[in-house]
Amino acid sequence: MKQLKTEIIALCDYASISREGKLSINGIFDELRVQNFPGGIARAFFVATVSGTPSTPYKLTLKIEPSGGFAGEQSSFNLDTSTGPNGKNNLIVKLAGLGFKEEGEYKFILSDGKQEVGSTLLKVFDQKKYSLNDIRLPN
Repeated sequence: MKQLKTEIIALCDYASISREGKLSINGIFDELRVQNFPGGIARAFFVATVSGTPSTPYKLTLKIEPSGGFAGEQSSFNLDTSTGPNGKNNLIVKLAGLGFKEEGEYKFILSDGKQEVGSTLLKVFDQKKYSLNDIRLPN
């Protein structure tokens, strides 16, 4: 059995999968500016393309945890998925009302049992501490 891995992993404003299986991702981000803590995201999406053994079911977990000792809320989501004949599948998890107690780095970890399949990092900032010039915006 081929080890499961991620080819694409991101947080974004919106994501969808067409009837043909095409993945669309809009507004990829890795930073969040919060006006007041606790604060967070009203709605966002976690997206991943996984690659493994063709036509195989997997029981995955998406876990959100603070890194560096920050006292954030831990959250987890159980995902039952299956790869297609090409060994791949697109995952979309809608995240609604996701809150953060304080600024810091929050790791989104996709795992298959105890094996990490992939992860991405979200940096949460207190907007009042930084002027827009202190934080470099992409593009």
